[in-house]
Amino acid sequence: MGYNNRSSFDVDAVITWVDGNDPSHKAKRVNALSGLNDKISNKLSTGHLKTRFLDNGELYYCVASLRKYAPWIRNIYIVTDNQVPDFLTPEIQQQYGIHIVDHKEIFKSYEWALPTFNSLTIETAIWRIPDLSENFIYLNDDFILCSPVNKSDFFQNGKVVLRGEWRKMISYSPLRIKLNNLFSRLVKKFLGITRSLNLLIQIRSAKLADFKKKYFYSPHVPHPIHLKTVEDFYKSNPKIFEENIKYPFRSTNQHTIQYLANHLEFKKNSANVIPPDDALMINGETDIKFTIRKKVERIKNGEIKFLSLQGFESLGKQSQKNIRDLLNQIIPPLK
Repeated sequence: MGYNNRSSFDVDAVITWVDGNDPSHKAKRVNALSGLNDKISNKLSTGHLKTRFLDNGELYYCVASLRKYAPWIRNIYIVTDNQVPDFLTPEIQQQYGIHIVDHKEIFKSYEWALPTFNSLTIETAIWRIPDLSENFIYLNDDFILCSPVNKSDFFQNGKVVLRGEWRKMISYSPLRIKLNNLFSRLVKKFLGITRSLNLLIQIRSAKLADFKKKYFYSPHVPHPIHLKTVEDFYKSNPKIFEENIKYPFRSTNQHTIQYLANHLEFKKNSANVIPPDDALMINGETDIKFTIRKKVERIKNGEIKFLSLQGFESLGKQSQKNIRDLLNQIIPPLK
């Protein structure tokens, strides 16, 4: 299919994925948590929960939707920990330009940071993927394209296209962080809702780029990134890179590469802002049947380009079936 053909404007996709259901990976995670539990600075209370590592099959729809609705993507890199998704046979990988990248590759010379079970840590090193294109899109494995997209949905005239809005910077004191962590534990215990302190992470990333009064809030969407932007920053600030990859589980001390990259692009006047009207999230922990039905209708009507499917395991069986039926209708199988 020619997915590996080079052009003057190559765009790759990078997806981070793990199968936490795998007994070997689970045992390694439990062992790491028990050994490092007391040493993790400002550990995020929900950062080690098994829901962060569950594989509900979203990756298949993510990859298949990229090839259906973004055939111009050159390579799809799946970053993982000594695992290969069952559906990715060697034939499928070759036919669709899909490459498995092990953590050992992107943490070369930084093996002391492995094993890691922290998406923020892993994201920090994705720019080190060999042969990664200058323009790439970073996605979580629960992102699914629902209609055709073009390169111009992500990159325009040398600039990244960012979905979100500017917000006033708020301060997170150590006390506030502790209270947030306590609240997160209570919400998870009594309501089954996982909180990630995503705002804190976005604000911390903005501050690294010297933003002091406002930060650019970005919802859960695919992120266009210029490789040189993050590479130049981390090579000029190696201590910041090393600090961010030292946490095997999420810490409130961390920043994240995509939000840092966004603000670095703003400093260079290399970002265009649009509202996230073409993006949608279905969350099994917070959505009810009525809201799910409304969101499914929007997808069927062609209003949505980007779907984020979170907490799928928490949805009722009928809602799970309805969503799978819809995805099977709009996304052809890989074969």
